[in-house]
Amino acid sequence: MNVLTLYAYCFLQSTPSDTLPFSGRVAAADIDVKGTVYVVDSAYRFCKWDHQKNSICNSVAQYGEGVIVDADNPMEPMLFFQNTGMLIITDNQLNTTGSISLLSQNNIKPGGFGRANDGGVWIFDDNSSTLKKLDRSGMVVQESMVLCAKGNKNRKACNILDNGRLIVITTPQNTTLVLNMNLNVLAELPEKDGRCVDLSANRLLLFNQGEIWLTEPFEGSGKRRPASRQKAGIYIGGALLSLRGNKSLSETSGVVILQTH
Repeated sequence: MNVLTLYAYCFLQSTPSDTLPFSGRVAAADIDVKGTVYVVDSAYRFCKWDHQKNSICNSVAQYGEGVIVDADNPMEPMLFFQNTGMLIITDNQLNTTGSISLLSQNNIKPGGFGRANDGGVWIFDDNSSTLKKLDRSGMVVQESMVLCAKGNKNRKACNILDNGRLIVITTPQNTTLVLNMNLNVLAELPEKDGRCVDLSANRLLLFNQGEIWLTEPFEGSGKRRPASRQKAGIYIGGALLSLRGNKSLSETSGVVILQTH
């Protein structure tokens, strides 16, 4: 097993760099609003590191594979396992507080997952090409119209972003759909524009060829708008794992790097 090293680079005056040990490749990762790092490694250990280098690790290998981490709420990090459809809810010590089998209650082919702003969860169903909101019991409580052509191939599930103003999903065709809270499509961005990695009010942050771009505001008019962009002045070396606020997590040359921008 390769050994990765987790570096925290804070580009603030007199702020030192911190180095934290991490074993194995990264299967999934996220950052919460406080800058705490959450990583699932290749052995499916779910770990987190805070600013004081304190670490907690628990095994989640029993729940499945194809994992996505959503740490939008640091008091309740979530894990979704694509192959089993298991949703695992944890507390801030990574203890499991709830588990829901989404596939057992719904005939879905999950192509996307994310926490809903109201505490529910979003699933993009590649079988129906619809976006579905599920409650904590696994029941579908909201569903969109058909949003795109159906995906004929299995794909790795993508993150769904929801900040209470906009919802952003990646389609099986790798385009980016921007929706309002009524699930009306505001825009469709082509794959060449990059991958949406965070939301800032009613704007998208797109990662494209090592740079972060900020889109124009998307209003709630229900009309498709052009995707004019401007550079955000953030440059990422390697593969971007997560972006939240002014912090990014990326992997390059055998190390995982946490940056403050």
